[in-house]
Amino acid sequence: MTVIEKWITVDCPGCGGPARARVLHIVAWGSIPGTRIPHRVSILCQYHCSVTRDEAASAVLVCPECRSHVASV
Repeated sequence: MTVIEKWITVDCPGCGGPARARVLHIVAWGSIPGTRIPHRVSILCQYHCSVTRDEAASAVLVCPECRSHVASV
């Protein structure tokens, strides 16, 4: 398995302030080309807001690595 980590700037879904989102682009070895690639998204807000995985995925719509839709898994 290969995991590619990207950090992007987003608005915090909790308070609306500036935050950083960590997007993990997960590629399984031997996966079939064209199949859905899972992503994990977490958000670090400067005000330490508690952000759920679903809220984080809604704040990051597109993966910066593959440019596909990020859905909560």
